[in-house]
Amino acid sequence: MKILNEEHFENVKRYAESIGDISLQKCLERLKSWEENPDCPSEISLYYDHAPYSFGFTQRYPDGRTGIVGGLLYHGIPDRSFAVTLQPFHGWQIHT
Repeated sequence: MKILNEEHFENVKRYAESIGDISLQKCLERLKSWEENPDCPSEISLYYDHAPYSFGFTQRYPDGRTGIVGGLLYHGIPDRSFAVTLQPFHGWQIHT
């Protein structure tokens, strides 16, 4: 996984630890599993997103094609992720 803003990444990880939330780690593990798909390996790039404690991401394949582009968004209280959710949720979720 390529982290394009290491400072933001570390700040978000520290925040998740401070509130005792493991949903960020579960989302990172899920994205890592996409990279390690033996039938279609890829690299996920995480980058800064303007929503608090959130990231955008892009999946790229070895031949240069782009796969999924989405967000790893934090739904806080209040939720400032600018994403529509059908059920209220507190923590991190992958949006594609």
